[in-house]
Amino acid sequence: MEITISEVAESLETSVPRVTRAMKRLGLVPTQELRNDRRVQVLDSSQVAVLEDELGFAPSVKGYTREDLFVLAALNLSPYGFRSVHAMSRAAAISATTATEVVARLTQKDLIVISPQRELLNRKVVTVSTLHANRHHEEWRRLSRQIAVVRLPTESSTSPKIVPRRFWHLFWNADPLRLPIAEHADFLATRMLLSDEPQAIAWAATNLPPDSIERTANMRSTPEEDCQWFRSLATAMSSED
Repeated sequence: MEITISEVAESLETSVPRVTRAMKRLGLVPTQELRNDRRVQVLDSSQVAVLEDELGFAPSVKGYTREDLFVLAALNLSPYGFRSVHAMSRAAAISATTATEVVARLTQKDLIVISPQRELLNRKVVTVSTLHANRHHEEWRRLSRQIAVVRLPTESSTSPKIVPRRFWHLFWNADPLRLPIAEHADFLATRMLLSDEPQAIAWAATNLPPDSIERTANMRSTPEEDCQWFRSLATAMSSED
């Protein structure tokens, strides 16, 4: 089915100029169609799919911009947080200038918490500021469904076949090389998501199948405070497929 540029913009909750700029950037050429005695520019389904991947999607939420939702979604997929606004801007696919404004706005609303973290750098202990999602805030819980359906712009990458070596210690009673993700995703999700390592949780949340994350959320051993978050992650990852 072919739809107009304005209809594409409406479906993605964005503006016509933004869609037009993306079309030019991607080299998408619309065709002409006669509608109500007027010639309009239309795009076919494959072109719309390319635009959806390029621009992402954020639902309309009163009091929040499209960029606000992108940042909240990026935080939702990054339990380890971000060490800088620049890193967050890359993850949310927005400019560093816009990200700075969004962080200031969301920090004021207490949806983002900036906390010091001690790290070893060049054999010296340094303190860095890390940006985290405040998932215990009542407003975050209210927005959780909207955050879950946000689609961040797609990055082309090759899906991993096994868990990275840096997480192998989590599987002390198994051989990680014999645990391909395609066959053991549920076991991998349970072991990694229920670990106390933020980096392992972040990797599992962004690389394992949504169904496996959902099943981990439904396990009796999963802490109640984590169930909603895991379901939100599963929904977010499903919407990107």
